[in-house]
Amino acid sequence: DNTVKDFRDVREVRDVPMLSSLAYDSDVSPHPLISELPSHAPRAEAFRVLRTNVQFLDVDSSSKALVFTSSVPGEGKSTTSVNTALALASASSRVIIVDADLRRPSVAGLLGLESTVGLTTVLVGKMGLHDAIQRHQQSGLDVLTAGVVPPNPAELIQSRAMSNLIEELRKEYDTIIIDAPPLLPVTDAALLASEADGAVLVVHFGRTTKDQLAGAVSRLRSVDAPALGLIMNMIPRKRSMGGYGYGYGYG
Repeated sequence: DNTVKDFRDVREVRDVPMLSSLAYDSDVSPHPLISELPSHAPRAEAFRVLRTNVQFLDVDSSSKALVFTSSVPGEGKSTTSVNTALALASASSRVIIVDADLRRPSVAGLLGLESTVGLTTVLVGKMGLHDAIQRHQQSGLDVLTAGVVPPNPAELIQSRAMSNLIEELRKEYDTIIIDAPPLLPVTDAALLASEADGAVLVVHFGRTTKDQLAGAVSRLRSVDAPALGLIMNMIPRKRSMGGYGYGYGYG
């Protein structure tokens, strides 16, 4: 068994802080968003703890741009990024989530928003940034969905337009959460993390292998992008490390 059950077993991440451990929760499939839960629900509380830890990342920066990603598909990075953004918005922070997974976008579907207008619409110059941003009415969270899936996602991600968009968002938001594809199948997340402040990696307990996690961190370091923190997801309750959480499948 070469899967990750303890970050201390993976030499490449021993200096990367663990931000949260999230236990399996069968209620996620019908209710994936913490905004749909009572405030006292364990999963909602878990993301408030994660919100606090995220706020301690890069404390000297007036505006944080954080890429949420994983090693491979199926580790729960999109639901994690959306719920982290919802938790931040509930604390009256100026926060926006950007769906930069231009291969399998899911943020619009999770939040019930328009999917045909978003990041790609802005990057190709068909609409201004502020016109493309949508508001999730239940939470007050600002959202830039992915837009139409393009034939050239990597080219758009590494464009000057993408870099300028991140800098423009920094002027208006305290925290920018960027949902990106997994690191190992494609280069998008590493490129985004090098433009942002770094990446937060979601790891599936007992499924992600040690080699996959080490390879993901190496891919970040190859472009001088820091791994800012780790989130262990889908921990069996009997093995829970003090957190709560959910289950989720990429795509």
